[in-house]
Amino acid sequence: MTIFALILLQFSAIQSDLLTELKRFQVSDGIEHGIVAASIHRVSDNKPVLSFNEDKGVNSASTLKLITTATVLNKLGSSFRYKTDILYSGEIRNNILTGDLIIEGNGDPSFGSERGRNPYNQVLDDIFQTLNTLGIKQIDGNVIINDNTAFEFDAPDSWIWGDMGNYYGAIPHKFNINENYFKVYFNPGNSIGANSSVKSLVPFDPDWQIINLVKTGPSNSGDQVYIYSNPNSEVLVLKGTVPLGKRNFPVKGSIPNPAKLFRIELIRMLEKNGIEVADKHLTPLATDLPSPQVEKHLIKRFLSQTLGELSQDCNFSSINLYADAFLHTASLADVGFENFNDAIKSLKTHWAERVPDLAGFNPKDGSGLSPSGYITATNMTNILTAMSKEKEYDTFLNTIPVLGREGSVRYKDRQKRTGGRVHAKSGSIESTRAFAGYFKDKQGVAYAFMIAVNRYEPESSSKVRSFLDNFLVKMATR
Repeated sequence: MTIFALILLQFSAIQSDLLTELKRFQVSDGIEHGIVAASIHRVSDNKPVLSFNEDKGVNSASTLKLITTATVLNKLGSSFRYKTDILYSGEIRNNILTGDLIIEGNGDPSFGSERGRNPYNQVLDDIFQTLNTLGIKQIDGNVIINDNTAFEFDAPDSWIWGDMGNYYGAIPHKFNINENYFKVYFNPGNSIGANSSVKSLVPFDPDWQIINLVKTGPSNSGDQVYIYSNPNSEVLVLKGTVPLGKRNFPVKGSIPNPAKLFRIELIRMLEKNGIEVADKHLTPLATDLPSPQVEKHLIKRFLSQTLGELSQDCNFSSINLYADAFLHTASLADVGFENFNDAIKSLKTHWAERVPDLAGFNPKDGSGLSPSGYITATNMTNILTAMSKEKEYDTFLNTIPVLGREGSVRYKDRQKRTGGRVHAKSGSIESTRAFAGYFKDKQGVAYAFMIAVNRYEPESSSKVRSFLDNFLVKMATR
């Protein structure tokens, strides 16, 4: 028997085993009312080699970030950097800026992030040092942050209200800061069910009205807190529990108005360091921005990490804000838009030109947070296969964690059976778990894959997790 024939026999046997396992799992207790879907395509010719409910619409969860990052890398290139400019209008004379200090963002989701090149406190200090170098002791005007409707500041209609106040539901703006989240630190009560207290919030908008309904939960129960708020809201309701015995316990929430909060903190820092702002009591609106005819002077430009690096952060740490900001940025590379729907149309147009069929492709955002967005497993494998032909493919592949080594899949395949041949992005929201990415078999042949389980019973979550983990290993060990 030739080596090639032996490989075909091995492939056929494992393919048959995987299909048998998928069929058995689909009808098992706790899964039978949901959907199990899987698709594997050979990358070289986009040939399907395994298909199971591959054309059924399923929620992708965070595996959708693969499509979003692939899109923005294709459109802008891996070397693209976001910029945030510090400018002033008017003139500087006798240590007085007669005019406004203006901050102009262009959607950088990493601005002020501790994981990026411009962390929060460093940004504040850099702005102060820039003004200090110019000798400015007084701003006879206002501090204006341009956060107009280039990025609409409401979320998709399909997002759940219970998600939006939490850090993973942070909304992309034209100006973002600290990944648009704050931390609230709790001290639990002395017994289960007792009231907790809020020790501090960092960063903090003094106009916020905090309604704390958080109780004390059992020891080691973790973060069970939900934060309820709306875009631009100044009322934040905190509900749920924090664990007994864990003082100074941190919980992340989303900042309702990042530009407003940062403006407050910047003015406070400037005045603490001897730079007075005359019009700080006047809340600037978009109409307060200098007209295009007014000369503005650039005094500092912050550049983000490269888009390739940001995309890796997005996929390794599954950052919803980054993915949804990328969705907007990719759309703006074509035409301006006013909402998420137009951005999704731009994304669909991009892939309709590259894949044979997009039937069933109906995402509602770039992150996969929307529970009503859906795609098919075939959509995913077609798009991933098409991406393998693009010039940014190598960079894109490196944004996807290696199974058993990196990101959210670093604890999978503990026995290292896949030998680093699987790049997989995980996804999980309520009653949904999914994986997608690429793998190579032992002969070096590359494949694109997706497997998802939707609408399973809550008590079956560990069963789903175990099945998917085993599927990924078996898929890639032939």
